[in-house]
Amino acid sequence: MVGGRKVLSLESRRRTGALDPGWPKLSSRSGVALTRQRQLWFHPGAVFVSSFLPSYHHQAFNYRPGHFFPSINYIQVQPTIITLHFNITNINNTIHTTSPPSPTRSTVTQHQPAMALDLPPKMRAWTLTSAGLTLSPSHPLPGSTPSTAPSATTQSQPTITGNNLLLKITHAALNPVDLHILRLFPHWLPFRRNPTPGFDFCGRVIGAGPDVDANEFTVGDVVCGALGAGDVFWGKGSLAEYLLVSSSLVAKRPKTWGGLNGRGEVSGEEAVGLFGIAGQTAVLMAQTAGVSADADWKGKKCLVNGASGGVGSILTQILRGKGAEVWGTTGSAEGEELVTQCGGKVVNYKDHHPVTAHLAELFGEDKLDFIFDCAGSQEMFSQSPAYLKKEGKFISIAGGPSQGVVPYVKNKLRPVWLGRTPREFELLLLIPGKKTVREVGRLMEEGIIERGLVDGGVWEMEELVEAYERLGSGRAKGKVVIRVGE
Repeated sequence: MVGGRKVLSLESRRRTGALDPGWPKLSSRSGVALTRQRQLWFHPGAVFVSSFLPSYHHQAFNYRPGHFFPSINYIQVQPTIITLHFNITNINNTIHTTSPPSPTRSTVTQHQPAMALDLPPKMRAWTLTSAGLTLSPSHPLPGSTPSTAPSATTQSQPTITGNNLLLKITHAALNPVDLHILRLFPHWLPFRRNPTPGFDFCGRVIGAGPDVDANEFTVGDVVCGALGAGDVFWGKGSLAEYLLVSSSLVAKRPKTWGGLNGRGEVSGEEAVGLFGIAGQTAVLMAQTAGVSADADWKGKKCLVNGASGGVGSILTQILRGKGAEVWGTTGSAEGEELVTQCGGKVVNYKDHHPVTAHLAELFGEDKLDFIFDCAGSQEMFSQSPAYLKKEGKFISIAGGPSQGVVPYVKNKLRPVWLGRTPREFELLLLIPGKKTVREVGRLMEEGIIERGLVDGGVWEMEELVEAYERLGSGRAKGKVVIRVGE
C-alpha cells in the first residue's frame, strides 16, 4: 500500500486457473467480475470487445458498500496484465484509510419514496428478428414479468430495484458500434432473443429505485447517457419507449447552454449525442492526452482526424474551448463548415493528397503536440514523425477490422528496431460511466461544449432502417438522432 492506495496485479487468462481461497469474490452489475478461480473477464460494460485487449485507462466501476473493494478508481488493461487501482475505504468495517464525510444535509442520502406507476401494458420497441429489424408495437416493458395470459392487459408493471431509474425515452442516437453488434451477434442467441439495439438515450425519469439519492435524481428530471455493452448484448437497448437504467450511467440535461455565448435551451436531440457514446469518448480522448488542467491546454497544437463526425466534432469543441489550437480533417464542403463551427481550422484531405505530405508542410517546423484519430488512419501514424513532436501522443479510437489487435501490436507492442513508428500510440475503448457522463455536463455548463451537432434532421421512430443506412454510408456529419417519443 502506497499513500493509501493499494495496487492489485493479476494475470488475465481466458481459462480458469487453480482455486485460490485467498481471493475474495468481487462482482458488480457492470464491469469486472473476479471469482475464486482467478478468472477475469469483461462483463456488461465495455463498448469494445476483443479477446486481445489493448491498453486503456478509464474509471469504470462503482460497487455497493460492503464489497471488498468499495471504490475502484480506474482500470489499466494490457495484453497479459490487468491492474486495478483503488482506494480502500472500508474492509469489514474495521479499516479506514480515508475518513467518511460528516453527515450533513448535502451528504445524507434521501431515498426515493415508493410510487405507483400508471403505464401501458406494452411499449413500442425495435427488435432484431429472423425478418431483420422490426418495430414491435407490443414489446414487454422493462422490469416487468412476462405474462402467459392471452390478454395484454395482464402484463405486470415494472419493478424498479436498487439504484435504477425508469425512463420514458424521447430521443436515441445511433453509433457505428450498433452496426457491429447487429452483424456479429444474431437474434437467436440464447441471451439475446429478439434484442433491442441502441446505446444512447435521452428521457424523463418516471420512476426511481429505493437506493437512488433524491438529491441527485427525482421523478420529472430529464437525463441522458449511454448504456453499457452488456445491456445491449443482452438486448436491452435504448430504441424503445421505456428504459430501465442504472443512475450511475446518467446525468441531468442542462436546461440552457453555458458560457458567454449561451444559445438558450438545450434540446433533447442535441443532448442525446453529447452525453452518449460520442461525447463520453471525446471526453476520454482529451483526458488521455494527460493535460491535467483546462488552462494548461493553452498553446497546445492538436489535429483531429475525422473532425466532422460524431466524436470528432465534440472533441474539436472541447480542445478549442480549453484553449488549444485545433486543426480538423474533413473531405467535403459541408464538413468544412461544421469544423469551422466547432472552432477548428480545416484540412481538406481531398484537396491535399496525400494528406500526410500536406501535414508535413504545415507542421514540419513547428510540430503538433497531439493527434486524435477518430477516423482510423495507419498512414497518418506511420508518417507522424514528420509533423508530431517526439514527446507527442497519437490517440486513436479506431480498432479496424481486427477489433484493435493489429494496430495495437503494430503501433504499441512492436519494438522500434522492428519497424514501429517512434511515437507514443494509445488505442482507447470507452466504458460509459458516471465520471465521463458528468464531465460532459460540466463542459456544457461552462460553455466549453457549445453545440450538439445533429446530422441533417431528426429521424422518426419508424425510419430507423433508413437512419442506420445513413450511418453506415460514412457520410453522416454529426450525430444520427431518432425521435422515440415526446
